[in-house]
Amino acid sequence: MAQRQGVRPDDVLVTCGAIEALQCTVSALVRAGDEVVVQRPMYAAVAGIARGLGATVVPWTLDAADAFRPRAGALAPLLSRRTRLVAITQPNGPTGSVLDERELAALVELLRPLGIWLVSDEVYRDLVLDADVVVPSAAGQYERAISIGDVAKPFGLGGLRIGWLAARDGEARDRIAARRDYTPLSVPTPSEALAAIALRHADALLARPIRNARENLASFAALATQDHHAVSFVPPTAGVTLFARVPRAATVQRRLAADGVLVVPGALFDDPDRLRIWLAGPPAEFDVALRHLATQL
Repeated sequence: MAQRQGVRPDDVLVTCGAIEALQCTVSALVRAGDEVVVQRPMYAAVAGIARGLGATVVPWTLDAADAFRPRAGALAPLLSRRTRLVAITQPNGPTGSVLDERELAALVELLRPLGIWLVSDEVYRDLVLDADVVVPSAAGQYERAISIGDVAKPFGLGGLRIGWLAARDGEARDRIAARRDYTPLSVPTPSEALAAIALRHADALLARPIRNARENLASFAALATQDHHAVSFVPPTAGVTLFARVPRAATVQRRLAADGVLVVPGALFDDPDRLRIWLAGPPAEFDVALRHLATQL
């Protein structure tokens, strides 16, 4: 499992899943009237929490023509004196794009002079599909960054409800920890013990979803290259989801659901022409789902 450079054990808070880490972090740092910049597309939790606190959410739209890469140059015009926090997923969910070391450094150098917080949801960080890629962690690069992780996405252990956040800023970490007094307060001891065992066997547990995702991605690519199918996508670099453009995506999603095939509608990510497709399941089941998809195209 990839290490977070510069992060000490005392910088880590264990939470009831990544969602508690996000809830406590955003509520500790954001106030009404602030602006919060979030990637689009992106898992909607941070935007929803920020709006609930009375903040204005500013979308940072990732360009499909640029492989959904999160460019600091595109972020710069979105920042203002009211910007309190920028939220990213690293790798991006649902597209699988990655900020490499150079790009993350450029993002940090943009935020540091302005004192803007960076919240980086890194639950998919260790699920790397391109063997030559290393996904850097924000907390190891920036003193005002908070990195979020859990055992649900990489290991399939969502039932344990174990997540964490890494924050090098002690004052911010204390403010975040104080919020936990009004959430579940503590995690179940058996779950924490089982999560620790999983982390000690991380490489073995990561091998299967990565292998499945690579095989399933190749199967989807074969479908997309057939001339009579107007399907397009940017191959994810990391993570186990892809964000595919599909004709009549909303209709296809409903018909697939009726057949027992579940995909996430792109409308939930403000892109109704796409579907988010999970790649980590058994290839035999994925092939069945692909055949259902092909009948709808």
